[in-house]
Amino acid sequence: MHASSDVTDGAGHALVTAYPVLRPDGNWALLIVNKDQENTHRVSVRFADDVHHRSGAFSGPVTAVVLGKAEYQWHPDVAGGTAPDGPRVTASIEAGPATRFMLPPASVTVLRGRVAMRTGASP
Repeated sequence: MHASSDVTDGAGHALVTAYPVLRPDGNWALLIVNKDQENTHRVSVRFADDVHHRSGAFSGPVTAVVLGKAEYQWHPDVAGGTAPDGPRVTASIEAGPATRFMLPPASVTVLRGRVAMRTGASP
């Protein structure tokens, strides 16, 4: 399984990359990296099964865990510095085909949930 993104900078470099995995519990997990240091990106997530000619999207509750520069910022000090080690930002989102997910600047987001696939539909 692979993922692709059409979020690029002016030079055509990918600003958002994604890595999907089908979990043993039947849910999908999608790790999304927003490499853009300054901008939030809103993205749609589509799944395509070219072998069976199906497409789909997250459907129902999706857990989103975000680790971005707002949650992880280096605090320099005489001994070298520290970073916060607190809880990650976690949210539950009721998702469907039209859902767009927010990716904060310089962040890693993990989305986890069920995917509803439809035969003959295009992503």
